[in-house]
Amino acid sequence: MNSCLRIDRKKLSAWLCALSFVFCGTPVLGQGTVTEADVTQAVLADATQAYNDGDFLSAYTLWRPLAQAGNAEAMTNVGILARYGLGIVQDFAEALRWYQLAADQGYARGQFQLGLMHEYGLGVLQSDTDAARWYQASAVQGYVRAQFALGVLFAQGRGVPLNVEEAARWYRLAAEQGDANAQNILGRQYAIGEGVPLDAAQALHWYALAAQQGHADAQANLRAACAVEPVGAVGAVGAGLPAICAQ
Repeated sequence: MNSCLRIDRKKLSAWLCALSFVFCGTPVLGQGTVTEADVTQAVLADATQAYNDGDFLSAYTLWRPLAQAGNAEAMTNVGILARYGLGIVQDFAEALRWYQLAADQGYARGQFQLGLMHEYGLGVLQSDTDAARWYQASAVQGYVRAQFALGVLFAQGRGVPLNVEEAARWYRLAAEQGDANAQNILGRQYAIGEGVPLDAAQALHWYALAAQQGHADAQANLRAACAVEPVGAVGAVGAGLPAICAQ
């Protein structure tokens, strides 16, 4: 990346460049002129790095101008800072406002975060119905955390009709993206035949995938299932599973 796009978080010189959309004035050889999108992505990346470094105030200083300009990713990130009081005063109403703006743009992460605010009544009256609506909007875009959260609501009949088959469908979508919680719950559903056919081999399969990620409950469930299932019963599911049960 052109050095003029790197953010010095102490001086925030490139942030000022981004605010005025003066893109350092020179083309990048072989890449054409530096665009507004280039600067936006550079600022987003450096703000994220600041956040990961625990420098929340710098992250806020970088994200907020982009949020004010209508960038949905930055809106959501400013909302997170406001919700948890990272670098700024905790303010649920402010977090809700930024999440709503991002969600209204169809941004899946913002929709999920807005759903959380409604589910837990943070800055807004608690509403499982509104939580489910925003989780659904996010989940259909493939956002894994929303898929899992929607599965929980269907499994418990909160904000949506109780429907264990629909819960299993959303858990499966999340599990297939590697969500360990969803994999463990889907394994349990197969173990007891809830929302899916009773299938000990599938239960072991999903428990094993979650267990391999270090999920403690899945590891315990896998040990318990292997204690009662013949090792050969899982051979069709995956070559690694018999070895797991044999350990």
